[in-house]
Order: sequence, then C-alpha cells, then structure tokens
Amino acid sequence: MSLRLPPCTGGYFQNHFFYLVLATILMTGQSVSAQHLDIEVWGQGNALFAGYCRTSGALGCDLGGLTDTLELPAGTLTIETATKKLIFPVDFRDLSGGNFSTKNPGFQSVRTALLPNELLSYRALGKLKYWDPVISTWDDAPPDVQIRLFGGLEASTEILNDFSQCAGQLLCFSENILGFDGSTVFSRNGISGSQELVVDITDTNGILHTHLSFFLENQVGEAGGPIGAYLIEMQLISNARFFPSDPFLILFNAGIDPGEFGAALNALTGDSEKNDLPQQPDLPVSIPGDVDLDGDVDRIDVALILLAAQNNETLNTTNAAFDVDQDGFITRADAMLAKTLCTLRLCNIPVEAPSTALNVAAIYDQTSGILSLNDIQTDGNHYRAQLQIQGDHTFALVTLQPDISRYATPVQYDAVSEMIEIPAVFVNGKFYRVALKNTGNSRFKIESLEEIHTLSNQIAE
Repeated sequence: MSLRLPPCTGGYFQNHFFYLVLATILMTGQSVSAQHLDIEVWGQGNALFAGYCRTSGALGCDLGGLTDTLELPAGTLTIETATKKLIFPVDFRDLSGGNFSTKNPGFQSVRTALLPNELLSYRALGKLKYWDPVISTWDDAPPDVQIRLFGGLEASTEILNDFSQCAGQLLCFSENILGFDGSTVFSRNGISGSQELVVDITDTNGILHTHLSFFLENQVGEAGGPIGAYLIEMQLISNARFFPSDPFLILFNAGIDPGEFGAALNALTGDSEKNDLPQQPDLPVSIPGDVDLDGDVDRIDVALILLAAQNNETLNTTNAAFDVDQDGFITRADAMLAKTLCTLRLCNIPVEAPSTALNVAAIYDQTSGILSLNDIQTDGNHYRAQLQIQGDHTFALVTLQPDISRYATPVQYDAVSEMIEIPAVFVNGKFYRVALKNTGNSRFKIESLEEIHTLSNQIAE
C-alpha cells in the first residue's frame, strides 16, 4: 500500500501538524517549496502537445529560476540531448509530499488551448532509471525500488456522453467508475499496473489544472528508496485527437543536494548551447463570436458587435474578433452570426448535447481527406486507426494500433461481415451515420451514409 498523509479532520490536528512540519524544517533546513516545472498541454487540430508551462509568475512555470536553483549554466534548457525529449525536474522532498512522495509536476492548460470537456490520459513508457550520486552515472534503477503514480482513473466504457445523465456536461464518469483508482508502477523492468490512466477532463473553457501523486517505494509498497535521482517517461493522450503528445521525461530528486541533482540533469542535457527550446505555437485567444474573451458566446458578445457596427468601427488587430464572418468589415451580419453561435448563458438553455466532435469516436477532415477512428471495437478489443480517402467513395487504411476503450459509443467492426459501422462521424459541423465495407487490400468502400440531426438521441442507445 502506498504511503499517504491522513486527512486533516480538525483544527487541533491542523495546528499540531503545522508545528510538527515547521519544527522538522527548522532542524533539517529542508526546502518547503522545491522548484519544479509543470507540464502545459494544448491541442492543434488532431494532435496533442505537451511543453513547459508559460504562465508568467505562476508556480511551476519559472524555467530560469529552476536552473539557477540547480546551479546549472545560464541558458541551460532541460532537454535530453540524445532524444530531444523535454525534462520536468521535481523534488520528492516538497512540503506536500514528505520525503518519498510528491504531487508535482502538475498538468495544466490555459483557456481555449483544449476543447471543452476534453478527456486527457497519460501513457507510461520505458523503464525507471537511477542516478547514483556515489559514482555519478545513470543506469537502470536498483531491483528493489520503484516509483508508483497513483490517483488516476481507468478510462473505459463507463465514461458517458449522455447529456441528460451528465448534468449538462458533454462527458462524465458513471457511478460505476467514480472512486475507482488505479496506479502505474515504473521499475527497471518496465511498466506494470495500469499503463494508461485518466489525468482529468477540461472544464467548459478547455481548462484543467491537475496534480497526481508519485511515490518512491520498494517492491512491497513501503515508502523509501536509495538517495539519488530517478527518471521516468510518459506521454499524454486525448480522446478527441488521434495523435498523442511527444514523450517527455520527469526527473525526481530523492534526497541529494541541488548541486548533485544539477549534475544528474546536466548528464542528460549535455552541452546546453546545442539545445534549442522547441517552438510552441500561439494558442487561439477564444472561439468565433466570443469578443469579450470569457470563453463563451452570449448576448453580451452580440451587443458588443452591434455597438461596434453602429459606430462604424474600422477593422484592426484589436477588434479582429468582431468580424465573425471574416468579410473584412464589422456589420450587423457579424452580430447575427454570433447569435447563432451562442454557446452558453443569456442566449438559450440547451436541451440536448451540443454538436461537438467529443461526442463521437470518428472525425473526418475534409482538407486532408483523413478519417480518424479514435476507438474501434472488434471481438472485445479496441484500436485506433486512420483511413485516407481514395476517391470513388473508397478509403485506404493508413495506420492501425491497439488501444483501450475511450468512448461510450465506439466504432464497431464485424470480422464476419467485414463491415465498419460508425454510429456518428463528425464532418464540418455535421454528423453522419456511416457503414464501410472491406473490399480487400486494406480498402473500405462506403455502403451507406445518413445525416444525423439529433445526435444524443440516436447514438446513446
């Protein structure tokens, strides 16, 4: 069993615990706010990205301050030289975790960086590495030590997309899954336990900020392990995007001083002058029609556009969002279009799930001609696949990989009839029910296609 602090049940316990921690800090000189880097997550099209936090002044977002603390050369970037993977240093000795556990790094996004109610999971990779401070080298971790990542939830068919059952949310967990925790174990032998678990679901503005729990322990779950540094690898996955993030590394300090920890990091980063900070794309400021940038489109946005049109405002970089129809002018037509895009309060109260790609496991991109099937079920197994349009209503299979269940209503493939049944595919704001027939040579031909007008009633069966 993993070590966890008991809950604070009253003022006496809280005060007693505070003074106990304060006394321990004064005696040991241990830092109470160990520097760390949080992981920022964003999406672009059908791909997910992970990088350094960019929120100025926020805890876990100061790359320069971290490198100063670790006594690294000025300008050092925490990027592994050999693989170009980002490294996120954290400390097991932070105040919230004690000596052998930490809730860092956190996972966070900013407004509109992700879709509303987007479900993120992590995938554990590789095996546990260990920096021995005695001989100053990296190698596989000792056989009797492991890191357990605890606090995630299993992503399964117990995730619902029935608007009425989710209290107005597009996605939610069923009663059967609430409280069911899982854990992932990193050791020298690789990954055991659950390789993939849920990180969090974004809110209606596409925002999340979550901290899971990492524990240093032996093979029977007792807290502790050799002092040194430890390295694990993972990537992030979205249920709404086909491509996961690039893999990244998390580097843990387990009881060594900042200078030695910096040496462990420097052994991975090598010559900092050869590392360039990966370019991170500019995030969209909001959604079409949201001119007051509060994450939704409502009557306030419509009124502001009407006022700008009435005042004959000239379009410029500061009011570009007012030109909703993108014709180069701010007119009443922009206000009318914004009204039809109303997403939240002060316009109407939705009676069914809004049209969104998050409700379905299939998305078709007309520009690239790619049909992404993010959850295919066949004979009890689940896969992800992409098909490329070939003309004459035929698709060619491009990629296929095993996966876990991510949607309440996955795409179905019948190996006997060789039919792919897609309950709903999202195409340019509309939904269609599609059936594809396997014609051989990894080719699939459209057998039927029917537009769906009431998504929630037709696929939530």
